[in-house]
Amino acid sequence: MSARVVLLVAVLAVVAPLRAEAQSQAPAQVQLPDEPASAADIEAMTKARSTFEYGNYGTTAKILEGLIAHGRFETAALRAEAYKLLGLSLVNLGKRSEAYSPFLELLLLEPDTEFDPFYVPPEAIELLGRVKKDAEPQLAPMRAQRRAEQESRKRAADEERRKREQDEEQRRLAAQRPNVERRVVQREFWVSVLPFGIGQLQNGDRTLGIGLATSEVIAGAASAGSALLIEELRDTSTGKFGPGVYPLATRLNVVKWIGAGLFYGLWAFGAVHAAIRYQPEQHLEDRVISPEPLQQASPLPPSR
Repeated sequence: MSARVVLLVAVLAVVAPLRAEAQSQAPAQVQLPDEPASAADIEAMTKARSTFEYGNYGTTAKILEGLIAHGRFETAALRAEAYKLLGLSLVNLGKRSEAYSPFLELLLLEPDTEFDPFYVPPEAIELLGRVKKDAEPQLAPMRAQRRAEQESRKRAADEERRKREQDEEQRRLAAQRPNVERRVVQREFWVSVLPFGIGQLQNGDRTLGIGLATSEVIAGAASAGSALLIEELRDTSTGKFGPGVYPLATRLNVVKWIGAGLFYGLWAFGAVHAAIRYQPEQHLEDRVISPEPLQQASPLPPSR
């Protein structure tokens, strides 16, 4: 029996420190935030405002103390209003010492709070001033921080406004800017070797192109026409020319070869000239395109 007791004591001596260490290393429980304001809390805050306006300060203080104890407010401004109404209610009830704490909480939420002397008794204004003086070491950094936040928000709003104005100005200028058509003519090199001055016409040399076209047509027509007339003068049975038409056939043959020579010579000249003057692209003058005015719709015929 004694051996079992000794063994149990030894086990407890080993386990107890380990358990204590595990408990010390366990994560602390996180406090959950207060629940959001319920419909009943919102209704109670509305009732507190109403009772304060009717001068029922005792009921107002009781309602607000319950709300503040719960800590359920939708916004910090609503919480500050609750402390303000509670402090003013206590001052009106003659409980200035108890109003000190609500005024202090109000200033911690709204450091620049001021009371309107037309609506607030002098006792409340005096008490608020004393609380401000006592809590000035706490309120000064809060005022500085709030002032810096306001300036930061103002700078951000100004920057946003300037950006919006710049965007509107750019859109206005873009709407007023005329549309310009960039015209570029693409050219093909193989067109340069075509006859009848087509290469010159592509390169913009209209006068030379028309002159070459006319000359080549005349020379080609003279050569082709002479060749056809020579075949008409040839005797179909013998394939030779008779004594009466031979001189004419000889002259026509000369015209044929001269015309052919002129045609091919002009073609070669035009091809070389067009190849030398060839440019892949031609940039024409920009053209301003104005939007077409909207046509007004014709009025509908009156209904009968």
